[in-house]
Amino acid sequence: MLETILDYSGLTKGVNYEVQTTVAVDESRNVRPDVIVRLPGKQNIIIDSKVVLTAMYDYYAAEDDTCRADAQQRNLLAIKEQVKRLARKDYSAYLQPGHRMLDFVIMFVPVYSALRLAYESDRNLWHDAYSQGVLITTEETLMPFLRMINIAWTSHEQVANQQQIIAAAETVLARV
Repeated sequence: MLETILDYSGLTKGVNYEVQTTVAVDESRNVRPDVIVRLPGKQNIIIDSKVVLTAMYDYYAAEDDTCRADAQQRNLLAIKEQVKRLARKDYSAYLQPGHRMLDFVIMFVPVYSALRLAYESDRNLWHDAYSQGVLITTEETLMPFLRMINIAWTSHEQVANQQQIIAAAETVLARV
């Protein structure tokens, strides 16, 4: 689902983003973010979509209010735990030399109802995650964000093309 969203956004795999790139932390440990999105100016954003949805499914399958309340709480805790894991990871330490990481990691929740269920339990969930450097998104919020990145790339490429045209024109004028 995440790769489909990336494709629909107009970004190009291998150029504007990489999927499941393994980065060595040291001799014994690697990290593997779901997606590294490149921005103009050698900046990067990590998108991670590893969210456990078992509790959300249990919530909708529950036969009584007690089981439903338990599943709702487990769903919230699963999302909060993923926020904590992402907040603890220092992805910027694993970037190529000269590249920068934005101040946040995007946590993609592929099933909106799981996030909605968590918000019902904790209205501050999004704000708390954001204060830890984690931006929680769904398909509806991730797509416009990625489109803005695509627009930034288009503008960046237009400026580069204009500079090439100006340089070529200056070369021609210098010969005249």
